[in-house]
Amino acid sequence: MHVNSFSPSVQLKPFIDNYMFVDIAWQEFHQISPLWRLIPFGQVSALFIYGDKHQYSTIGAKAGMQTTLDTFLVGQLTRPLWLKFSGHTRLAKVQFKTGGIQQFMAAPLADFTDQASIGLENIWSADPQLVNEKLYEAENDSARCKILNSFFEKRLLPVDNQASYVEYTLKQLLHTGGNLKVSDLERPLGISARQVERVFRSRVGISPKDIGKFMRLNTALHALENNPGQQLSLLGYELGYFDPAHFSKDFKQFTGISPSAIRSGSPGEYLVAAGKCFKMSECRIFTKTSAA
Repeated sequence: MHVNSFSPSVQLKPFIDNYMFVDIAWQEFHQISPLWRLIPFGQVSALFIYGDKHQYSTIGAKAGMQTTLDTFLVGQLTRPLWLKFSGHTRLAKVQFKTGGIQQFMAAPLADFTDQASIGLENIWSADPQLVNEKLYEAENDSARCKILNSFFEKRLLPVDNQASYVEYTLKQLLHTGGNLKVSDLERPLGISARQVERVFRSRVGISPKDIGKFMRLNTALHALENNPGQQLSLLGYELGYFDPAHFSKDFKQFTGISPSAIRSGSPGEYLVAAGKCFKMSECRIFTKTSAA
């Protein structure tokens, strides 16, 4: 069993965070629950499954789950996504930077918001299935990394002005800790707040306000992981919330669980926040990062 992370080629680094290759035989591995709760964090992923497929639900772990496709995109999520693994999981995950996938496809990303299994053939024709076959036949993860680099390098689109608007907005969101008024961007960008919202939603899939909430949420999760006894009302104020009620409301909307309840964890579930497992000590058992 292994999980390896590779950096993309230099040409792709501005748009793709990493490739992750997963190989887990669940009947032989019991350190982590096969039921995962993925908490939104503002990025989309493309998956190529060349092992057993897993199941997913956007309603809850006890709701009827659906089976994934062989190759699919997970769009921007505004609520938790439950995943249930079984058999022998073998897959490649492409983690795009926020807005990065728009350099590889023309369709507005807003069309895919809260969709958890969008067939890649709807975006790139039949090519993804051919890539999946190559990934299955590849000798090792280094070879798989080269296959993915070749696939995405051939699909790079020219960078336009809209990309720079999104990049600037994201930098300001990071600078303010997610507390940003879109109207403050009108002067430096030279466009109206309404235009900023439209461009951002098209290229990122959600609004700047939602991305700001994700940033604050993941800061809260990191704080609770490092200091479980931290006072929740104080944490909410530190993150820029007007009162604890607004903090708790946003927290529960995106995680499906209250800030107080998350301290003890959700029974039988494995929490994944910011694309990483919530209990980092468990994650480090089997994860390593490699260069392309």
